[in-house]
Amino acid sequence: MTRGIIRFAALPILLTALMLADSARAGAPATGTVSAAQACAAYVSKNKRSNPGQVSLKVGESYQVFAVDRPATPFWYRIRVHGAHPPERWVSKRCVMGDVQVGDGSHGGGRAGTCNTAGLADSHVLALSWQPAFCETHREKPECRTDSSDAGHARHFTLHGLWPNKKACGTHYNYCGEIKSQSGHFCNYPMLDLRAAVRKELEEIMPSAAAGSCLQRHEWFKHGTCQTHWTIDGYFEHAVDLARQFNESGMAYFMSRNMGREISEQSFHERVDCALGADAHKRLQLRCRDGNLVDVYVNLPATLSKAESLGELMKRAEPKYSSNCGNSFRIDPVGYAN
Repeated sequence: MTRGIIRFAALPILLTALMLADSARAGAPATGTVSAAQACAAYVSKNKRSNPGQVSLKVGESYQVFAVDRPATPFWYRIRVHGAHPPERWVSKRCVMGDVQVGDGSHGGGRAGTCNTAGLADSHVLALSWQPAFCETHREKPECRTDSSDAGHARHFTLHGLWPNKKACGTHYNYCGEIKSQSGHFCNYPMLDLRAAVRKELEEIMPSAAAGSCLQRHEWFKHGTCQTHWTIDGYFEHAVDLARQFNESGMAYFMSRNMGREISEQSFHERVDCALGADAHKRLQLRCRDGNLVDVYVNLPATLSKAESLGELMKRAEPKYSSNCGNSFRIDPVGYAN
C-alpha cells in the first residue's frame, strides 16, 4: 500500500519531467524580442498542447525569444514568461509581432544582422516638423495645398514620427516586421487598423494622415515595427502625446510669435530650456533648409514610460546636439514665399 502511494505521488513529477524533455528536444537557438498580438496559449509542450497554469500571452506585452522550432521557416517561438511555472514556453509565431534572429541571419525574409530585429533599440527620436517650411519644398503634396492661417499645422509643430534607434545601425535601424523596404508611394503600404479615436488624434497633428498621403503607414512599417512595447494604437497614441507636450510646453506659442522673423539659434535654445528643463536643447537636432527651420529631432532614451513627461524623458537622453542652421534661422509663416 505504501509503495502504491509513493508511486502515485511520483507520477506528477515524472509527467512534468517528460513534458520538459519533450519541450526542450527540437529547435534552434534564437534571439530577439516579440510583443503579443493575440492572447494565445503558451505551451510547455507544443506537441501535446500541455499548458500548466493555463498561461496565455498578454496583448502588447514583450517577451524574450531564445529558440525556434526550425531554423529555416519557424512556426513556433520558445519564450520566457515571467511568473509561469515553468517559465519556458512555446507560442505560435502567428500570435506575436517582431523579428527574431536565428543563427547569423534573420528568418523574417529580410537582411541578415540585427538592424531589422525588433526590440533592440538603445534610444528613440521624436521627429517634429514645422509644416509651413516643409511645404516650401513639397508643394505637390496634398497636405501642402492649404494656406489657411487657422489650420493647426500653421502654428504648431507637426508629428513626423517616433523612431526607435540602435546606435550600431546608424540611421538604418528600421523595417523590423514583414515589410523590409519602402513600398514606393506611402499609400502602397497596407492600411493600418487604427481605432477611430486614435486616427482622429493622429490626423490633427500629422497633416499627411488627414490629407490622405499616408505618412502614418510609412512610419509604422519603417519605425513602429522596431519597437515591442505597444500595439499600433499605443505607438501612435504615445507619439501624438509627446508631440503635443512639445507644442504645449510653450514652443508653439514661441514659434507663432516669431512667424516671418529671423531668430537667433541661441534664443531658440533658451526657450527650449525654459519650456522643457535645463540643457534640454542639448537633446535636440535642428535641420534648416533655405534659411528656414524645418525639422526638430528630440533625442529620447531607450525606454519610454508614459508616466514620465517629455522633459523628464529628455533629461534621461544622451545630450547629442547638432544643427545645420548656423547662428540664426527664419520661422516660415503659412503660405509660399514666392
